[in-house]
Amino acid sequence: MMWYTTDDDGTIDLMASQSSLNTTVASARAQGLPVIPTIFDGQPKGVMRGILANSFNRAAHVQRIVDLVMAQGFDGIDIDYEVFAFGDGSSAWASIRPTWIAFVQELAALLHQRGKLLSVTVPPVWRDSNGTTRGYTVYAPEVIGEYVDRLRLMVYDWSITSPGPIAPDFWVNQVIDWNDSRVPNSRLQLGVPAYGRHWSTKKFTNETCPDGAVTRRSITMKQMAPLAAAHGLTPVRHSSGEVTFGWTEVVTGPVGTLPTPPTYVPPSTTVPAVPGPADPDALEPAMRVTPPGSIVTCTIQHTVFIPDATTVRTRAEAALDAGWSGIAIWAFGYESADVYSELAAVTPARPGGDPSGVLDTPTATVGTVRATGYAVHPEFDLPVAVSITVIPTTGDAAVAWRVVTARTERASMADGLGPFHGFDETFTVAPGSYQVCATVLLWGGEVGPNLGCQTAAVPAA
Repeated sequence: MMWYTTDDDGTIDLMASQSSLNTTVASARAQGLPVIPTIFDGQPKGVMRGILANSFNRAAHVQRIVDLVMAQGFDGIDIDYEVFAFGDGSSAWASIRPTWIAFVQELAALLHQRGKLLSVTVPPVWRDSNGTTRGYTVYAPEVIGEYVDRLRLMVYDWSITSPGPIAPDFWVNQVIDWNDSRVPNSRLQLGVPAYGRHWSTKKFTNETCPDGAVTRRSITMKQMAPLAAAHGLTPVRHSSGEVTFGWTEVVTGPVGTLPTPPTYVPPSTTVPAVPGPADPDALEPAMRVTPPGSIVTCTIQHTVFIPDATTVRTRAEAALDAGWSGIAIWAFGYESADVYSELAAVTPARPGGDPSGVLDTPTATVGTVRATGYAVHPEFDLPVAVSITVIPTTGDAAVAWRVVTARTERASMADGLGPFHGFDETFTVAPGSYQVCATVLLWGGEVGPNLGCQTAAVPAA
């Protein structure tokens, strides 16, 4: 859910209406889903780079994000700051990378201390056929993978200016190959496009085409079948794993450079009100500034490349075969209905069942008690929160309480969940006997299973 954008001072604004956000959140809650909205960097190049480069401004930006999550009761936040890749340019990446890493690390720490999640969405890094590392290394996926709970890789837009596949098989495999050994697999999701492109290009180089005849536009999966049918075509499977179709068209029209409109100069006086209707006899038709250019004819080659439901399924299978969390489709609403029937045939990656966990026997040392265990929601591979309380066995009030994200590595987790569901928290307490108690907290702060209490005796010095 891309609901928020950044301002030039590091503050955060809602992109849509609060009522539409509330409706979406309520719908997700009703389905038992985690709510993790996206913040998109909507500023020009250099702005977010400058915010993150200043430690004070970076800390303020981090705190604003945390405050937003807590105030709205979200389960976490997703960061999608693409200007570094597509605005600032690679010459700035060496200076951006360390401050970006610091930002992710600092934001993750504050969110995890509150039982919240951090997702990050970035364009990918990959290894090409020559073994050379390519892509958007500014985002340091091999470093931030330690701090995030979800890393979503935007593996699309391979072909933009010239006709070709949006996310060819070979490129997807190169992205998986590079990230597979560098980022914890269960935290990775493969971004899959539910859109393609329709290019209108000049077929013969010796021809001149009318203005506006050579174009490039995006189309969604929903639009593919009607477009092909309108031209009596059946899309065919391309070697890239996507489908393609095309046709030619002869177009005729004017060609020429349009005139630059005159600069508007506001009048020195204005009319405060119009007492009656305008006189129709006084109105004159618009006058063309310049006559049209020459009339020309050319042949346009239309080419469409787009993934279909089969493409999406094979991407999901590739991600799961690599041990990744799964896929993230961009964007919801672009996909055709048959995507879900195809995905239903993919072997489920989650074990399913009710949320559960274990509180281990606490470890006590002089002045401290350590609580360990794990908590899982088997319908998801995301970490859940755990509330841990330390209470004197004398019946006095709790001396320590903490809500944390259960995301440390834990052996013997069920297949499909990944290993990052443990908790390991140490509390400073006075000598004495204590009950250490833990409760799982589910999406939206809903109270989950009680993991019970364990007794710990903290010795004196």
